[in-house]
Amino acid sequence: MKYYKDKNDVVYALNPDEDPIAWIDVKVIEISENGADILLRPQPTKEQLIEQAEAQKQYLIAEVQTETQMLQTKLALGRIKDDEKARLNAWLDYLDELEAVDVSTAPDIIWPVKPVA
Repeated sequence: MKYYKDKNDVVYALNPDEDPIAWIDVKVIEISENGADILLRPQPTKEQLIEQAEAQKQYLIAEVQTETQMLQTKLALGRIKDDEKARLNAWLDYLDELEAVDVSTAPDIIWPVKPVA
């Protein structure tokens, strides 16, 4: 394929043997496939990256709640075993690390590692 763009960054793709003048009624310049990809899939804005990071953070926090719900019930009833208590503490340590994540630094976030199940 050959790729072209007009002054408004509208991208056109034609077979290599086709003449753009025959198919496109505006002035265009030829661009690379990579250039077409950049125009068709622009990089997310800083705000979008922060929103995505916040959504990821909330998802991971919800996962902690799911993983710890039964363990917390056992703890409250005094029926938790030592290995379960250690697992609960590992998940709570992970939760502390998650809550400390500053999403405003997206995309340069180093996410904490989940505890081993």
